[in-house]
Amino acid sequence: MVSTYSQLCPVVFGPGAINQLADKVKEYGGTKALCIYDAGVKAAGIADKILGRLAGAGIAAVSFGEVLPDAPSETVNRAGRLAQDEGVDIVIGIGGGSALDTAKAAAVLAENPLPISRYFVGRGSPFKSTIPLFLIPTTSGTGSEVSIMAVIHDEENHVKDSVLRPASLAIVDPELTLTVPKSVTAMTGFDALSHAVEAYTTNRTNPKADILCLEVMRLIMGSLEKAYNDGSDLEARTRLSLASNLAGMAFNDAFLHFGHAAAHEMGVVFHMPHGAACALTIPEVITFVSDVAPERTIKIAEALGVDIRKGASAAEIGEEAAGKIRGLMKRLGIKSLKEQGISKEAAMGIAEGAVAHNPFVSCALKPVDPPVLRELIGKMYDNYQ
Repeated sequence: MVSTYSQLCPVVFGPGAINQLADKVKEYGGTKALCIYDAGVKAAGIADKILGRLAGAGIAAVSFGEVLPDAPSETVNRAGRLAQDEGVDIVIGIGGGSALDTAKAAAVLAENPLPISRYFVGRGSPFKSTIPLFLIPTTSGTGSEVSIMAVIHDEENHVKDSVLRPASLAIVDPELTLTVPKSVTAMTGFDALSHAVEAYTTNRTNPKADILCLEVMRLIMGSLEKAYNDGSDLEARTRLSLASNLAGMAFNDAFLHFGHAAAHEMGVVFHMPHGAACALTIPEVITFVSDVAPERTIKIAEALGVDIRKGASAAEIGEEAAGKIRGLMKRLGIKSLKEQGISKEAAMGIAEGAVAHNPFVSCALKPVDPPVLRELIGKMYDNYQ
């Protein structure tokens, strides 16, 4: 099988990487930056730290600190309008996935007419976007800094849609994640893990993505609980930052499938944090593929640290791997659908919308239509209480 793999942008990685920001802005010709972040990044002092570095280097900056979860289209449009009005020549996104996605979309709008819905994949107009875009994650989950897709909540149609805009440069500094709360550490860690498990089980896999996915699983299983229990553990935080970054590279090429289709719809319908929704899907993704991809199921289990019993079938190994994930979810406080006050019927009811709104569900190794996904969501409900 011939496959295609790539890397969208350079990455400056490691503790202290943020110290290179001002020099890199100048290297890319930036003189006036639009810095995009949310209230949490501001409260943690990270935004002021970055703005101070820019000011100290003589680089003007305009702030948009109004990012909201799931990057609502109206918020994105306001950020884009600010970019146009201020005539910025570089966009810098700072924060979690919503901030980075907002920055990607704002970079598109800096050079193109509003609103952002004009450029949604599959139903939008072509556009040209050349303004430098720097993405600086402060959580370890989305990998958005190295993926092409910006996921936007289309508030008019009540669906999650996307715009394609890669970064020019990613700066991944694990020290910026030291202030992340325990609950966010857990949810973002499971988001990254879901990227790896799904990207390893699509019909678009490639050798590079395979290597990255298995390493991401090993990194997360060896570090997530440590970082959850001790947020100041820089070694664990560094390994999670690397895992998130590598997972973003993997799924940018290999794509995702029904886990993220379900998670996106749960986010829109139930307003569930994305990482929490992704966590709920991981065990069922693993068991779903065990019959058609037994060797991959075994490798997933090995990467997750499962003690594989001699003579166990792929289906049994998949169930053990799923159980290991559920145990970690419990220890890290991931609430079940039932604990979130969602009925089984309501949860299963999102299946049709999840398939209709997320065409990448076709990347699953077996066909996933609404009845199949309805059954899978039922399993998510029953198997994790």
